[in-house]
Amino acid sequence: MAVVLLLSLCCPSLSFGHLPHHGEHHSDCLSQDKDNDNPNLNPNSSLPLGGVGGGSKEVLHSSMIGVGFSNILDTYLSSYNYKGTDIRVQRETMRMTNLWKGHVANQSLIDFHVDINKNRTRNIKEYAGGIRYAQGWYYNFMGGNVVNPVERSHTRFNFAVGLSASGYLGVVYINRSGNNPAQAKADLMLNVGGLATYDMVIAHHHYLWRYQVTFPLMGIAFSPDYGQSYYEAFVTEHYSRNVVFAYPGNMPSMHHKLTLDIPIKRYTLRVGYVAQINQSLFNHLKYHSYSHDFMIGFNKYLYRR
Repeated sequence: MAVVLLLSLCCPSLSFGHLPHHGEHHSDCLSQDKDNDNPNLNPNSSLPLGGVGGGSKEVLHSSMIGVGFSNILDTYLSSYNYKGTDIRVQRETMRMTNLWKGHVANQSLIDFHVDINKNRTRNIKEYAGGIRYAQGWYYNFMGGNVVNPVERSHTRFNFAVGLSASGYLGVVYINRSGNNPAQAKADLMLNVGGLATYDMVIAHHHYLWRYQVTFPLMGIAFSPDYGQSYYEAFVTEHYSRNVVFAYPGNMPSMHHKLTLDIPIKRYTLRVGYVAQINQSLFNHLKYHSYSHDFMIGFNKYLYRR
């Protein structure tokens, strides 16, 4: 109940629903298909298979909140690791598009996190936080549908691959770091990734597993130069390689997300695990941020003509 209250306060427009099941008709949202000989129609569903054809389209909304472990190293501020707690909130929207005859899914993702860490001797605190926004397009193979595979796909396993563009803005602060107590984080990246879903049926109930992995491919990132202060960079305007080209050679990172959708009466509970592995080596400054979070939230399918 506390999770539902928190989500409703953070996202007042969020309403909770249930994951549609095979054979369940949505007469209030979907138009009835009168042609029983339509080859694209799932015999167990009122929706056409895949993303091809007319009729209604699904929009999946998911909100999750989680807590887990954080490990941050930023040699611009300190040569020591700081470990503690990561708090994370994610808001995701997915829909099928008309690209490539309706086989491409669009995903928008907002990821916000706050980290509260301490050094090894537990006498210095570190605070970190940031927000990332991403837009991705993923091609569904073999006529699959990773947005609503329970009703739209003829197979239990579906997968899609594609590209996404993302931007990140954040900060790391240590309360005892001399003249430079904070470090700004910013990047614009092109990413490659994939999604896979598996529809697990137990006692006529559908439990949907979903896994997504993302790798930053190339882009630009902000970094102060080695030994450069922010006063020099922004006040005296002594710029020195502060915008760098990022690629896997100097920014080997990856993001993992594994979730399970659990139908509970008219609701769909989503639980999952999120791992963020961010690393960089810019201007002889080493940085890493590792987080592992247990997530919980709700899904909602909306139907539009």
